[in-house]
Amino acid sequence: RALEDFQAVVQPMLAEADIATTVFVTERAHHAHEKVRDEDLSQWDTLVVMSGDGLLYEVVNGLMERPDWEETMKKPLCILPGGSGNALAASINHYAGNDHVAKKKLLMNCAFILCKGLHTQMDLVSLSTASGKRLFSFLGFGWGFISDVDIDSEKYRRLGNARFTLGTLQCLAKLRVYPGRL
Repeated sequence: RALEDFQAVVQPMLAEADIATTVFVTERAHHAHEKVRDEDLSQWDTLVVMSGDGLLYEVVNGLMERPDWEETMKKPLCILPGGSGNALAASINHYAGNDHVAKKKLLMNCAFILCKGLHTQMDLVSLSTASGKRLFSFLGFGWGFISDVDIDSEKYRRLGNARFTLGTLQCLAKLRVYPGRL
């Protein structure tokens, strides 16, 4: 669906703004991570990810694994909402002064921001795990119930946003009760 939305909504806006594009469609998990980590990115002025927050997370972490990460992270990185979780795109839309919208209207607003060339710096959160792995996030890190719902509901992705409701109900049903101390 994201590719159809790109072709129907975003591509005409980019063409009108005389912005050339190269489209890369991911085929598997970690594909985007590997692509941005290993690819010569000098041929592009801006990297645009059209998906949910999860694919952008993959891209950010791939970029941060590059030996030239400091220079690479100066290149504008844009998110166009096309997934089930679009928190960063909604946040950018809000801080751009736009009304709260979703779906195609949010996509149009974010594509307009891209076409206008508007960008700003963004902070990343860095986390080092006990095993020595370093991860980066643009929204935050969390573990516990919300992460369990997100991970467990992945198998219901085809349900769209309803996957989170179903995942929440399943995780609630699995909760263990720990006896308190007196």
